[in-house]
Parts: sequence; structure tokens; C-alpha cells
Amino acid sequence: SRLASCKSVTPLFPKCPLGATMSAHLAAIALLATGLSVFLLVQLFPAQGAVNTESKNLRQQPLSREVLSSSGSSQCLVNALSAKEADHDAGVALRRQLVQKWAPEGSADAWDALVPMHTAAAWNSPTVWDIYAPTYGCHRPLHVGGVGSSAWDNSFPLESKAVCNPEQLSREERCVIYSFGVGWDTTFEISMLRFAPHCKVRVFDPTTTAEKFWQLVKAQTPDGEEPPRALALDFVQVGLAAETSENYREGMLWNNKESINVMTLADIMKKQGDEALTILKVDIEGSEWTALPEAVHTGAMAKVDQLLLEVHMAGCESGYSEHGRGKLTRLLDTLETAGMRSFSNIPNLVPVSKGNYPGCAEYSFVNKNGPFVTRSCGV
Repeated sequence: SRLASCKSVTPLFPKCPLGATMSAHLAAIALLATGLSVFLLVQLFPAQGAVNTESKNLRQQPLSREVLSSSGSSQCLVNALSAKEADHDAGVALRRQLVQKWAPEGSADAWDALVPMHTAAAWNSPTVWDIYAPTYGCHRPLHVGGVGSSAWDNSFPLESKAVCNPEQLSREERCVIYSFGVGWDTTFEISMLRFAPHCKVRVFDPTTTAEKFWQLVKAQTPDGEEPPRALALDFVQVGLAAETSENYREGMLWNNKESINVMTLADIMKKQGDEALTILKVDIEGSEWTALPEAVHTGAMAKVDQLLLEVHMAGCESGYSEHGRGKLTRLLDTLETAGMRSFSNIPNLVPVSKGNYPGCAEYSFVNKNGPFVTRSCGV
């Protein structure tokens, strides 16, 4: 009976007395505890450099398919990127379906002719911003700028820009930001340098002067802070266009300018010695419709990690009457061929307060092949 009870309780030791059974239990428990302790110590206190080296490499090197496939956690990133791209494709398909449904003859250009955007009927639902909505997700969008000093005159509105995963800026050794069109608002540029002081911010505007620009920077720097200075912040009196010219007359030219000095994005980057751009901000009063397709054609746009763009369309101001849904359709299609994915669009409501329609909007794009996507998904 003693052997039977021993066998029934401890099948691993079928022929043992009770004392041997308890000893075997204690030995097994001790062995298990020892193994578990060793496992936990290895996980919590790995050998110096064993984990840090892999983490460092993942953050400093482009995430190639080989690197992404080397571990289960990185493989999740590949799946996440594929899912984001599938969502984008679905968003583009929906955009085209909505145009087919609501536009006369399924044509955005015909829609512009029949229901111009400077008329009230154009702003019945669905509006242009409902149909041309963002198609891509951003893990952590952040609005940058729009806040100046307490002494700044509030009659001149300040605008923020949506930036995707800005924490990635601190991980990038190379950080170059181009800002085209500053007008009276330098808060985005000031804020970017406060957020990432190692970045080089170049401001381009042919309608103002360097003296006025630096006056704005000083006046709009938040209270208690020192205004940024050169070389971190730079001003160049030239505009962005589809051509390089010293007698450019397209778009709305501010400050009573009849013509301005402009260059293509590729020519400006070459002249400035910049091979790639971290962020490209564009607010060029209607010249975006030709300047950006040209940048895509030359390959310059593919070297941009993020694009922050204000589009100017009919209804917003009288000077934009020629720009409508048809141009927006073609511009989005063109930017998407360069890898740009829209993650935000915010209608500009300032014209509404002046009796106009919200025909202008702030779009934000992220390059699907850039670090703000490939290195900002949990890696």
C-alpha cells in the first residue's frame, strides 16, 4: 500500500518510499527555482552591449528588409507599414469613388465648371475637404508654431503646422528644414528650433527683406526666451517656383511686388548644398500648383521626409479663382507617386471671418520611405 501511494502521487518515481518521494519533490523544486532565477537574471541584466548594440543599429541605420526580418519585434514593423500602405490605397480608392459619385460626369474639372468653389453651393456637404481627406496614419502628430509673444498684435493670425512623429528629429544627425513663405508669421520656425535646436532652418521669402524677417523673429519669440540667431536660422530672399527666374509674376505677390526672384527646389537645394530635406514647409500663395509637380519630376520631392503645404483654392481669396478640385486631384496624385502620404488636412477658416469661403487648407504629408515612418513605429 505504501508503494502504491508513492506511485499514485509521484509517477516519475514509481518505486520509492515516502521519504524518498519528498526528497525528490524538494530536489525538483530547487532545480526549477534555480533555472528560473538564471533565466530572469539573463533577461534583466544582459551582457554589456548584447542588447544595446542591436538597438543602436536599428536606430542609426536604414531599416532594410533584412534588418526588419531579423527579429520578431522588428517584423511587426514590416506588418505595420504594410497595413498603413493598405489603408492609404483604400483611402485613395474611396476618394476616387466619391468624385465619381458627386462630380458631374465623374470629373473634378467638370465639377469646378458647374459648381465653382467661390459659390455657396460648393460648400454643401460633402465639401472638398471631406472628399480629399487624409489617407495615412501618423503615430504622433504634433502642431508646431502658432504661439508668439504676448506683445504680438493679435490682428495678424499665427498658424501652426502638423508635424508627424517629431521625436524622431532628435535621432537624426542630419536635420535640414526649408520654409518657403513666411509673411508675418515666424512662429513655426522659432518653435522648430526650440524643439530640435540641432536642426538647420532656412527661410525663403522673396516678398520681404532680411531686416523685416529678423524683426519678426524678435517680436514673436515667446516671452522669456532668446530669439534664435544665425547660423541655426537663415533667411534667403528667393521664392519657390517651377522655374528659375529673376522676373517671376505668377501667384499672389504680396507687399506690392510686381515680380520676384524664384528658383526650383532642385536648384535651391543644389545652391545651398543640401542633398535631402527633413521638413519642407510651403506657403507660396498659389504657385504650389506648378512648383511641386516640377519638384516631383526632378526627383527633389523624393528626398523630402515631410511636406507641410498650404493649398490655395477658389473661394479663399480673389486671386485663387483658377485653382479648384481638378488641380487638387492632380497634385495629390503627383505627390503620392513620390511617396508622399497625407496624414492631416485642416481648412483655413480665417477667410471665412472676412466673408469668404474656406478654400485654403493646411495639408501635411509624410514620406512613406522616410525615417518619420520607418523608424517611428515602436523601434
